[in-house]
Amino acid sequence: MKVLTTIRSRAVIFFLAVALIGGAVAFTATRGTGFQPLHQLHVGSEHAYEFFAPAPDLQCEVSHSPALGTYAYCQSVSTNRSIHMEEDGTWKLCNSGSCLGNPGLGTGFLKVGTRVIDGPLTCDLAVDTVSCYNQDKHGFVMWRTTQAFYR
Repeated sequence: MKVLTTIRSRAVIFFLAVALIGGAVAFTATRGTGFQPLHQLHVGSEHAYEFFAPAPDLQCEVSHSPALGTYAYCQSVSTNRSIHMEEDGTWKLCNSGSCLGNPGLGTGFLKVGTRVIDGPLTCDLAVDTVSCYNQDKHGFVMWRTTQAFYR
């Protein structure tokens, strides 16, 4: 009887571990749905919209204009990294100073909880991250020191 109890206990622990690991992998591979915007900022102009995120050292830009195209771009100057995402969710990561830009004069700081919407692209601003994605939820999450992508 003790053998059955031990086998059953190990099986339960095994399945719990599989569920937790599977959940962690699924969480990192998909955009969380828990973001609840406190502010929504709909931008739509002939120019890109630039902003400093509340997350330390993150500067971003979104565009949905005939002149510039549709894209989302974020960079961290101190870690020398940037991400450029097209409307279809494809992205390019750069880890060298050659792909960093300078924010325009008068670029503003946005608050935690702001959702920036420019055409088909959205960027959600949290305390430590900026998440930008398209209408199909393809995009990226950027921290000051790392990034993740979801498709």
